[in-house]
Amino acid sequence: MTITGAHPEPAGDGSVRIGAAGPTIGIVLPRHAIGPEGSDSLQWGSRTTTDPDEVETEYVSGPLRAVVQHDFLGTSWRVRASLANSSDDPISVSQVLLDVQPGDGQAWVWAAGSAGLVVLVTSDGDLWALSLRRGSLTREGGEVVWLEAGTTLAPERRVSVELVGRRCRGWDEIASMLPAWLPSLAVRGGEPIDLALPDAGVVAAGCAVGEGAGGTEIHGEGLQRASVHGAFGEVHLDLAFAPALSDAVDATARQIARLVREVPGAVYQVDDTGPDELARGLDRTARRLILLQSARSLEAADVVRGWLLTGVTDLLQTGGTAGPFTLAALAGEAQRQDDPLAVQTLLAAIPNAEAEPGTVLALTRVWAVLWGLGQDPEPVRQALAWVLAQPARTRLEAIERRLVTGNPDAAMELLAVLGGGLPGAPMPVPEVWEAAYAVALTSLVADEDPSGPRLVQAAELAARRLTARDPNDPDVLSWLLLGER
Repeated sequence: MTITGAHPEPAGDGSVRIGAAGPTIGIVLPRHAIGPEGSDSLQWGSRTTTDPDEVETEYVSGPLRAVVQHDFLGTSWRVRASLANSSDDPISVSQVLLDVQPGDGQAWVWAAGSAGLVVLVTSDGDLWALSLRRGSLTREGGEVVWLEAGTTLAPERRVSVELVGRRCRGWDEIASMLPAWLPSLAVRGGEPIDLALPDAGVVAAGCAVGEGAGGTEIHGEGLQRASVHGAFGEVHLDLAFAPALSDAVDATARQIARLVREVPGAVYQVDDTGPDELARGLDRTARRLILLQSARSLEAADVVRGWLLTGVTDLLQTGGTAGPFTLAALAGEAQRQDDPLAVQTLLAAIPNAEAEPGTVLALTRVWAVLWGLGQDPEPVRQALAWVLAQPARTRLEAIERRLVTGNPDAAMELLAVLGGGLPGAPMPVPEVWEAAYAVALTSLVADEDPSGPRLVQAAELAARRLTARDPNDPDVLSWLLLGER
């Protein structure tokens, strides 16, 4: 990656932006305070001073004074913020946030107490990373918290936070800014998380913590939290212990098979007979069928296959459009037992493909199946051409389409969505299905793409976090299977 001319510049509100509409970093000051006279709503007055390489904003509300400074010169950037109490009495304040916004790019934040990293990616692919040097940052929901609600400032005392960073040439350089002792925080198949810190204290409720050959071993299930205490302060680690994907698929398929026998309406559920409602219900059913196909749960798959074929026939008669999982499940049936009716239904559905997230992924799978069965894939080519001509409604849809057309920058964009395989989460936090969708898109990356190895690693870590969160979520698992080559 080459470094271009994108650089930090004032956004006009005390924050600093990279480029005209790129990512920003700022501070959201407390809105309320409790002092000797009770609770008050804070009204901040501000004054900003701008120099070619510095932006400083001073905020004052009664005895509280905050200063936010951005220093940038060339390829370096430092963000400093302080909040001081000039009175003779203690004052408690409401939450204070580090405000990170992606703009027209991407933002990724690892906020782990006394350790943290903020990564900003412009729409042109420029990478900026800032590591926490002073203070503490934590994630609460979708926010990055500098000072928790109820933080008390002693008289004549000041608290501060500082991040220091630079423009980076690639994700390897950004990864080098993480603590050297930090292990992979997501594992599969009963593996432990190895923490090579023999002198640190580790607390992980809900986990088994013991001494291993090189340090501390942590064993657990699902999503867990560990606190590491050392000379560096207290660092909070979000751990993910995930089952092997095949085990998660098999277990979930068994649950679906039981529902097929006992509560079929839970698997084949259509809210209405209108084309849109029918299409959504069929795509939901198709996700379950994809899991049954993968787990080779043949008896249940045969039942759901019948529902799907009938439903798709009804859908096409109403003028409805087939969703991506419906197409993929039909292709799976055509491949599973060389089913002429499934092939016929699939060929009828292809021209009615819906331009939505995952359709390109599904059509590439359909193409491969038809080719393998000796069928002419020309209908798929036409459907792909139509889908690619439609406007993309989201960033991930745009990436999906650029990947399949061989855009050289698309893989790096997807890598930014996945945070380069770093710990943390994007800002804002996406829906769970969107995270699974991003993982699935890695299957469209060409083998020879130079970002491929890191992208595969980033996708695997994201998949582990998803299945650790809920190993029996059929919607997430079906996305992951849709992305398998």
